[in-house]
Amino acid sequence: MEREGFQFTTSKNGKDARLSRYKRIAFVVCAMLSFAKNRRHNAFQLENSIRFLALGVSERVNEYLHHLGLTSSRQTAIESLKTLSVYAQGQLTKVMWLDVNAAFGPFICINNLEMEERVHMVSVGHRSMMFHGTWGYIHNPHKDLLDSLDLSEINLHTYHQALQTVRTMSITPCDFLPDRETEDHYREVWKSQLATVMMKYIAVPSDMTSAYPRQPPDIELISPQAPDFHMLKLMEESDNSAEGIGQVIELVQRQTGLTPGEFSERLQPMEGDLGTCQNFNTMRSLRIPNKRPEENMNNITFSLGASHTLWNIGQAIFTTHFGDTNNSENMGAWRTLNALGTPPSKVLQKKDFTGMIQHLERVHEATLFHCLRIVMKIDRKPITEERPKMDTVQWNKVIDECYDKYCSPKARKVAYQECRVDKASLKRKKDNNDPKLTSDRHRKSKLSNLLVRLHDFSTVVEANRAMKNGDIGHLINVWRMWSVMTQSLPGLTHYLAYLPRLVLLLTKVLPLSLAKFFKHSMLISPSGWVGHFVSKDFFLENHNYWLKYFFNRSGMGTQLRSLFHSLQVDSGKHRVFQSHKVTLSLNSLKMFNQMAHDSDILNQFNRTQFYRDLTVEDSYVEGISCFQEIISHKDHDLSRLRSHIPNYYQLTDDDVDNHAHDMLNSEDDAPGSDERTDDDVNPEEMDPPSSDCM
Repeated sequence: MEREGFQFTTSKNGKDARLSRYKRIAFVVCAMLSFAKNRRHNAFQLENSIRFLALGVSERVNEYLHHLGLTSSRQTAIESLKTLSVYAQGQLTKVMWLDVNAAFGPFICINNLEMEERVHMVSVGHRSMMFHGTWGYIHNPHKDLLDSLDLSEINLHTYHQALQTVRTMSITPCDFLPDRETEDHYREVWKSQLATVMMKYIAVPSDMTSAYPRQPPDIELISPQAPDFHMLKLMEESDNSAEGIGQVIELVQRQTGLTPGEFSERLQPMEGDLGTCQNFNTMRSLRIPNKRPEENMNNITFSLGASHTLWNIGQAIFTTHFGDTNNSENMGAWRTLNALGTPPSKVLQKKDFTGMIQHLERVHEATLFHCLRIVMKIDRKPITEERPKMDTVQWNKVIDECYDKYCSPKARKVAYQECRVDKASLKRKKDNNDPKLTSDRHRKSKLSNLLVRLHDFSTVVEANRAMKNGDIGHLINVWRMWSVMTQSLPGLTHYLAYLPRLVLLLTKVLPLSLAKFFKHSMLISPSGWVGHFVSKDFFLENHNYWLKYFFNRSGMGTQLRSLFHSLQVDSGKHRVFQSHKVTLSLNSLKMFNQMAHDSDILNQFNRTQFYRDLTVEDSYVEGISCFQEIISHKDHDLSRLRSHIPNYYQLTDDDVDNHAHDMLNSEDDAPGSDERTDDDVNPEEMDPPSSDCM
């Protein structure tokens, strides 16, 4: 008889499932009898009391179950949670001990948390309150990852030495442009996306082994192991300012059990969103010069969260191609959404980023579906659920033709050159023929706008899939493309500098082992399964959601589905988790096909007289042009990208004295002088937080 332990078993056949269920029934009955005889035999009841509290079981129902001997009282459950919190605090300090690793600490991921306590009947001293704080967790890298690295390269001294090379390092646009191998790989990415749509909605190949795969070739996979993480205590300070982020880091240091000196003597990697990184850099720049390690924060390095990068850049791309819903002649993405049965007004909501990415993928798959049917010359045939088998050679040939006609750089270049409006022509003095020429070019932009949209959407879709598959090499290739595209995309004032900075650090600045240490810790697999990776900031956002849900819904009613699934696992059931995948229904495809033919979205019949829209700029081409203009006229060595890579070093007493002496003798910094030279401008203070900071 098991009374003091928990038992979770899995089974593969019906006989084992029945035996596990009978064994569980016997275990529950014995636990109830033991609890009725001696209330100290309450391991089973404590487990249920915490479970019922988390699932929203009301206190009245809990008292009834307590009377039956199935659970402990609500007060006992709360006391149990207090005991668990003390244990969790001990585990957190144990992980952060210097004896575990004196060279570098585990990753710390933080994010701001806003939680509202709504009051229905407002009175004096009893009103709705909004909590602004910060939460996070500590992620301990796996032993297998550490064994594959040269640990002599992962320390604070090596990190500082690597950053010293930034001063003399040459930064050019070629650092973000693809080489031949990357171009070939992205062609395989395109064909994998076409193969996915082809197999889901049109036809299947007769021989799957020789057909184009639905996944592109792997570049650099992360090992799918369940993460070892420890949640931090909820902090009342918010990281939405330079002062706030300083208070947050101080509270994190206290929770680790280390003194300020111990916390600052080793490399401490951290991760957050763009706003957190900006506020930290601003705080650190305000503390310069400072030779005290516990105050200058030179041991801390912040990285951008992969999911926040995907969400913000994906939203900027979606907004660029969304179109004007008030213009019936506009062929933006809203027309496709409307044809698929999705109200366009509910797609670009600020807080539903997962839904936004899914809608973007639906638009992308529907457009590829129409392109494939045009190539196969079956666009006039009715759409059915049946997917006939095709000869594999012919199946691959259709994908090749569709890629060459609609997805290749050559096709996009030819279409874009016909309608591109040169920015230089807009600045010079116009003659009488210029407005007509510009209008004629805009009329030819239907096909170009769609091909540019296909390319931009493909980067978002592929970044999302690469994150799920745990292919960090593939994700960095997409980040390279985004580093160019963000130079011309509107609304990304700070990502155009911070994202290239991250790419340079991971690919050019840091040593191989240190770069791999950072790259292979950006994505985690919570279940330990292949193909179920998420970024660490997404993992924290998920915990934030459930914390808000528990805080706002606790005691409001039992979540029967979660309770039922939880009890099933105890009874021997084997639960299989499945990721949500984007699918298009048959009726949606029929409606979209009708709209695509009526509007001639691929410009097959050249109906330019019925089309009045503006040319959507190719963000990749215009991004390269922006780099050329910046290098030619503003910033010859791209110091804007270098400014966001800290090249600090440990200051000595002589350095501080010399810096103070120079300031006193400087005429530019004399009292009463309002002039400020370009060399005195702190690059970290040049850009105030904008709307793309989350």
